[in-house]
Amino acid sequence: MLLSRLVWENKQRLFYQMRHDGLRRRQKPFPTAADMHYPEIDMAIRRLKPFWMGQVQSGDRLVQFISMQDQLATLTDCAADYFDFYLTHRTKFLRKLRVGVDHMLLRGRGVIKCTVDPFNGYQLVFEAVDPLFIIMPDSAIDFDDADGFVHCRQMTVPQYKRNRRYNQDQAALRRIVGSVNFENYSTLLQDKRIREGITHNRNPNAILLWEHYTKTMGGWTVNTYCPYNPDVEVRQPFGVPYKVDGKVSLPFFSFAMEVKDEGWYAPRGLGELLAPVEQYLTKLWNEKADAMTFGNRPVFTAEGEIGNTANIRWQPGEFIPRNIKAVQMSPLPFSFDQELMFARSIGEEQSQSPDFGITNSAQQQQGTKPRTATENQRISALQQAGTNDNGNFFREDLGRLYKHAWGLICQYRDRDFAYYAAGKLGVLPAEALHDKYLIAPDGSPDGWNRMARFQKSVARLQLWKGDPNCDQDKLKRDVMAADDAQFAQKAFIPSNLKAASESEDEAMEIVILEQGFPAAVLPGEDHVSRIMVDVGWLAKQGMTGSPMDPVAKQRVFQHLMMHFQYLKQQQPQVAKQILLKIKALEQTPRTAGAPAPGNTNSIQNAPPQGTPGAPTGQPFNPSL
Repeated sequence: MLLSRLVWENKQRLFYQMRHDGLRRRQKPFPTAADMHYPEIDMAIRRLKPFWMGQVQSGDRLVQFISMQDQLATLTDCAADYFDFYLTHRTKFLRKLRVGVDHMLLRGRGVIKCTVDPFNGYQLVFEAVDPLFIIMPDSAIDFDDADGFVHCRQMTVPQYKRNRRYNQDQAALRRIVGSVNFENYSTLLQDKRIREGITHNRNPNAILLWEHYTKTMGGWTVNTYCPYNPDVEVRQPFGVPYKVDGKVSLPFFSFAMEVKDEGWYAPRGLGELLAPVEQYLTKLWNEKADAMTFGNRPVFTAEGEIGNTANIRWQPGEFIPRNIKAVQMSPLPFSFDQELMFARSIGEEQSQSPDFGITNSAQQQQGTKPRTATENQRISALQQAGTNDNGNFFREDLGRLYKHAWGLICQYRDRDFAYYAAGKLGVLPAEALHDKYLIAPDGSPDGWNRMARFQKSVARLQLWKGDPNCDQDKLKRDVMAADDAQFAQKAFIPSNLKAASESEDEAMEIVILEQGFPAAVLPGEDHVSRIMVDVGWLAKQGMTGSPMDPVAKQRVFQHLMMHFQYLKQQQPQVAKQILLKIKALEQTPRTAGAPAPGNTNSIQNAPPQGTPGAPTGQPFNPSL
């Protein structure tokens, strides 16, 4: 396996160097020549990383749960809220996933390992594993279909000692620490077999271990040993103990940047895609700097010999002997700036991320028009279609990781199930803790673009507002979530709960009005629910024939008129429907001598807010 992956491994080491340090010029044309690094790979990774993390954090929660057994929807919501809270606040999941996404963008594949720590209450532990430290056979496509693979683990001596599952014998420990003598190996073997961090470690304070996973009929068996002293027993062989849906679940999950041909080493990262572009851009940048050096410090000639050039001072007003002249260089056959923009456009196509820096004045200097806003928008939309497609299979791999993590929570229940969501504390009910859920990342592939998502949600609300065939609560909640998912969880109140709360509050206001105190009418209140409470109270008084204080009746009726005027301004069609309901109530039989609930004409013809004679929020004064 080591020899088969040698070409891939050498390329990955080169791409890492190109991203961070760049490749130095092999031979400078003169001692002070430029030796710069154009960071095209790093810039592309920094542009694309928010998109991939947006696939994780664009929804109300990290995950959405769908129960596959009959249970209350509140239990499913509790399970999703707890899982979201646990991954976000009790583990380093998001931090490790960012590292895994960075590995994926650079190398083409990222790896996340999810295990439990039995010495810390079976808490979930997430690790971002550099694919460079996974030794996988060529025949494997992913972890699940491999016959076996090796995870190369590097740790310090104190980290090794803190893990009670490893052999703590001092004699064994001295044999597996780094700084091993490899003088007996030939140069050929060193080139092929000995690679720092993979087969050996020269750090005397570090330990290199191989966890060799082998597929068996019953699952997976793990053998742990040191590669340069495999006879030292570091840990007893053990089977993978994690189970999901009753089956053994391997704790490794990979995320491929692209789907191409089959094979573990098939996906390409931005390092491989943009390496030629970065090399060319670096060459252009260096040679442009060299040309500027020659232009600012030209070569001089003279008609005769100059005795001592050290005596010549290049300052304004100085005397230059012997008719010295600067050598005139021929003009360049092309523009460096134009060529730089051409190379950057190729990198833009390869990385599928818009490079808006291309719209620089360099294009105008060459007589070409810069990109317009419409052109940039169309390029961005086309490239977004490609990245959204990549986001779909990234979310599939993420869903498998979520399923594994939830399975471990169900398997190892020795933990605190309290959580905080939507501004409230809660405890996960025992009946909600099972593995009969469909688990998928929340949100959508294009949810990373918050502004576009918000605009789409607002447009949808305006188009379907008031339509009885469309769930109005869902429309409004989507707008709130597009602005801020946490705000939506805290602030959104379903219509049925809001109407009940408003009705209860209006009933309390009627009691206040009866006692002669003012009750203000606010524009943002649910006027429909409050009007119906007021009309119902008046109708009840009429039907029962109970004695009614005429002053209290006038206060309540005045309060009702204010609600109706606000409703008439905000929702004219709904106001007409309310009038019809009030007319129906007026036809209701009443006890002899009982007052009518209200006069529809007086309500309909009441002056608008702010005009003379319009109802106000002041209490009724009988002296007026």
